[in-house]
Amino acid sequence: MSSIDEKRVYGPDSEEVALFVASETGLARVAVVGARIGEIELVDRATAHDLAVHDGRIAVATDEDVVLGTDEDAESTGFGRAAAIGSDGTLLAAAPDGTVARRIDGEWTPVSTVTEPQAIDGELVAAADGVYRCSNTDCQHVGLDAASDVAAAGTPHATTADGLYRLGNGWLPVLDGMFSMMSTDRGTAEPGAIGRAHAATDETLYRHADGEWTTVDDVDREVVDVAYGGAESESEGGVYAVTADGTLLSETDDGWRDHPLGLRGVRALVARPDRKSR
Repeated sequence: MSSIDEKRVYGPDSEEVALFVASETGLARVAVVGARIGEIELVDRATAHDLAVHDGRIAVATDEDVVLGTDEDAESTGFGRAAAIGSDGTLLAAAPDGTVARRIDGEWTPVSTVTEPQAIDGELVAAADGVYRCSNTDCQHVGLDAASDVAAAGTPHATTADGLYRLGNGWLPVLDGMFSMMSTDRGTAEPGAIGRAHAATDETLYRHADGEWTTVDDVDREVVDVAYGGAESESEGGVYAVTADGTLLSETDDGWRDHPLGLRGVRALVARPDRKSR
């Protein structure tokens, strides 16, 4: 994997962020400051299906196992192949056969089974038969007939082939369309609200700000995930998106910059303050 060096001028409040990208090619790490892109490196060549940030560490769902941490600190957890992972204080993982388990005190404890798990955020699981809320002992179906993605922070949202929905008195329609991706900036998501967020169909990216959803007119690629640089610091940071064809997008005051990553089959993107060793 080649690297890209770009001159970066750090202001006093600049936060260097590490972006991690899951793809068929493997797990990639991208150093960024604001919209400026630094080094890009392939951390692991094993196919990565999903990502989560857990206790400040990167959790990676691979064909073989759920791996916690990167580089020399990478730790196999013994889950086996995972289709989706998330964290709400403990790791939550779903296997391709639908088994959902939590990692408690270093051990995986099965809690339920869902049909064709698609995504996990917090305690919510998006599956082919709807959305589930998972405790330590069970997963309860909480609505919709099918879901492709879910965002748990603030007001929960879910995407389906029919549209984008928010959880209120049941699941309420927000936008029509064949939606496949939903992401929320946890640092700006207040209880009962959503804050900064993005959702996407195969053709259109939408953003939520100041209580409204609007289209992002200068992005015409299929966005598969969005991450926020201030997610762990509870402050607004940079906004980054990754496309199915392996292009990283970083938001600027004048639009979005394109950064080819050279990755195939991109599936997920997460951000955290830059610490190479964890």
